[in-house]
Formats: sequence, structure tokens, C-alpha cells
Amino acid sequence: MAELTVSILGLDRLGVSIALRLRAYTEKGGRHRFRLVGHDSRDDFEKPARKQKVFANFERKIHAAVETADVVIMNLPYEDLRAGYELIGASLRDGVVILDTAAVKQPSLAWAADLLGDEHHVIGFTPVVNADYMLDHRLEPEVASDDYFHDSAIYLTPGLRSLPEAIDLAVNFAVILGAQPHFLDPAEHDSLTALTEGIPQVLSIAAYSAAMNHRAWADAQRLTNPPFNVLTRYLLTHHPDALRDEWLANRDGLGRAIDQLVAQLRELRGALADHDEDAIEAFLIAASDEYQLWINRRHKGDWDEQPSATVGIESTIAGSLFGGAITRRLFGTKDNNR
Repeated sequence: MAELTVSILGLDRLGVSIALRLRAYTEKGGRHRFRLVGHDSRDDFEKPARKQKVFANFERKIHAAVETADVVIMNLPYEDLRAGYELIGASLRDGVVILDTAAVKQPSLAWAADLLGDEHHVIGFTPVVNADYMLDHRLEPEVASDDYFHDSAIYLTPGLRSLPEAIDLAVNFAVILGAQPHFLDPAEHDSLTALTEGIPQVLSIAAYSAAMNHRAWADAQRLTNPPFNVLTRYLLTHHPDALRDEWLANRDGLGRAIDQLVAQLRELRGALADHDEDAIEAFLIAASDEYQLWINRRHKGDWDEQPSATVGIESTIAGSLFGGAITRRLFGTKDNNR
């Protein structure tokens, strides 16, 4: 049995859900135990996280939160991420594994390579939430749950210096969270999230900007029912600095995605101008049919993958580690884990 100290930096719904899942894993008879340390500089996140009573302690100073950590969940807001790496670098233990949840991976992995030591092993770590929560966009720690990643996927983007032992730990950590691990190249990851994360953000802010600049906005703003509020929610849940930094960091992929979106909107605009009922109906039916296929696959996790697309796992966090400094310090020998 291993006991790991896991420091979670960033106590939003995702960070606290990880903590709740690790506690549930231990309570349900998992072989390993986790001591959880929490950090968040935002009082409106730290105080609700304290009420969950899942963390051993909280640290207001970020460097103190990682001093004893075996695993660090780097879940800071994107605009604070580089500064976070600068602040924790001198306090990290050799052999620590850092799981980085940043929405854009190439810059964060580059910052980690520049600011951390050779014995600090960073793996990009992008959870996909349980399909049951897809329509619940709340980010507050009060709505965290231990099944937030259940029957879903976690995408791993290792850094160039990541040791096999660190990658194996990340793989098994994903399994403990209830997800299936997959690997992605950082550039491919960022290209994909430009579509699935960036475009919704751009649409949200662009829709509000278009509305507020419309000559009828003074009257229209009174007619704001749930469809408008849901569409424009990113202005409530994300700081402008975070959106700015994410968009610029992923500007090439996001630019291509915007081009494709604009082309689609122009085509639709032309059909409306021409009163082309057949074109509009075809547009709606094609999207609706594909949406039904996608939403069913998303709930079932049925993607018709090739065997090489997923990772074979053993059932314990140390099960597939091959030895070395990380394994010996975190887990002892294989005999000790039996």
C-alpha cells in the first residue's frame, strides 16, 4: 500500500471533484491512501472547499502547498499559470509528478520545462466530464462530486522530459478517477480544444457584443431569457484576462476554427437572404442527425476506437510502474505493495 500526498492547486469544481473521488476510492477499499492538500487564493472557492471536509489541510501560500507533495494537480486559472510555476519551482520535491489541467497545453508545458527542474515531471491532464453533467456548466466547488469523471476520458499529453514512471502514474491516476486514459500530442490537443472549448467561448462573447452594440439593445436586454443567458455565460464564469490569454496562446488553432465557423455562418446567411427553404431545412436536418449520433456516443462512450487508441491498465496505481526513483519513493518495491 502506498500513501501519497496530493496537492490540488485550484479548488473549483474540477479540483474538488478530484479530491472527492480520491477519498471515495480509499473508502471503497482501494489499495492506496491519499493525503490531500488544497490551495486557492480565491476566498469564494477556498471557503466552500473547506466545507467538503476532504482535505487534510489548506495552504494560503502556494509554495507551502507543494513542499511535501508526491503529486500536484496544477489546476490554476490560465492567467495565473505561468506565475504559479515560477512560485512552486523551488519548493517541489525531486520525483514529483505534476498533472496540468490547462486548457491549452503547448504553452503550459513549455513554461514547466523552463521553470522547473529535471526531476519534476509534468504531464498534461485534460479530464472530460461524466456525460450526465454535460449540461451543467457550474464551476463552483459546492457542486463538485466524486463521479464527475465516471465512465468518461482523461487525455494525457506528456512533456518531452517525462519519465515512463511518471506517465504510468498519470495513467493509473486517471483510472482511479473513473476515466479511461488516452494520449494526445500537445499540438493536436490544442487544435481539438480550439473547436470544443475556444469556439463556445468566442460565440459567447461575440453574441453578447453583437447584442449590446445593436441599436435596439436598450429594449432587447429586458427580453433575456435562459437561451441568451446560457449562451453568454462565459462572461460570468471566466475572467477576461483568462480568456485573452487562452485565445492568444491557441491563436492559430482558434483562428482556423473561427474561419470555419464564419464560413458556415455566411452560408446560412446566404440561405436566409435567398429565402432558400430547402437549404435551411437541409442544414438543420444534417446538424440534428449528426447531433443525435454524437450525443448517444458521448453518453455511451462508444467511439469505435482502434485498440491502440486506448491504454491498457492494471487495477492499482502502482500496477504498471516499472521501477526507478519515482516508484521506489512513492510506492516502495513491488513486493511491498502486495
